[in-house]
Amino acid sequence: MDQIHRHANYDQIPQTYDTRYERNSYAGVEHALQEFVGSPPGPIILEVGCGTGHWLQVLHASHAHVTGLDFSAGRLAEAQKRVPEAPLVQGNAERLPWPAESFDRVFCINAFHHFLNKPAFLAEARRILRPDGRFLTVGLDPHPGLDQWFVYDYFPESLAIDRQRFPAASALRTWMTEAGFENCLTQEVEHWAYWLPAQEILRQGRLDKAATSQLSVLTDAEYQRGMETLRADLQRAETKGEILFLKADLRLYGTYGSVA
Repeated sequence: MDQIHRHANYDQIPQTYDTRYERNSYAGVEHALQEFVGSPPGPIILEVGCGTGHWLQVLHASHAHVTGLDFSAGRLAEAQKRVPEAPLVQGNAERLPWPAESFDRVFCINAFHHFLNKPAFLAEARRILRPDGRFLTVGLDPHPGLDQWFVYDYFPESLAIDRQRFPAASALRTWMTEAGFENCLTQEVEHWAYWLPAQEILRQGRLDKAATSQLSVLTDAEYQRGMETLRADLQRAETKGEILFLKADLRLYGTYGSVA
């Protein structure tokens, strides 16, 4: 299985991808982000991998100086509708198109795992941060084995792929230190834990192929295998008069670094 080249093409993923913010609470991430940014009059802020502009919109109400970068032109067009005042740039995370010391804060949320050359991006983030600047990235860490998720249960290829896409927190901090960041630390910022009936999971679209990048990066054959296994489990449960419940117990981690 050619896992290392699996990358989600967000220009081919429908807008329903953003329903994740309706299905799940991101209160912990939002709290961590607001604390990271600080109080107004706020700093000059860049989000790398801004997607449809959800987090830019969250910040824009209290911080006028927000800028976004994303590789997907389609996602940027959606983001511009949400935050029409914000400068948005199409580009690569590994070659940020700004001069040194342009921003006070740089962050990415659920985006770092998509970057092809992660150490190169971190070096770029360090370059464009001003003295006393700060960096934050938020995402999964599938390496400790603490998480349980019905996506990983029924689509085991997705876990193998995630362990290649998402670095372990310790490796991430090492890269950040090598890039010149100081005081690097990781802490849990969000914890989702729930059981839901499989039929409700399906009704909500949580297992649609476009629902999450873990599913969108699968081949059609891998995705269909997982769905067939789930449907077989559903049928067995219904035959017994039982309800099939699916479990999610997932953590998002924030990793921080600062510039002297």
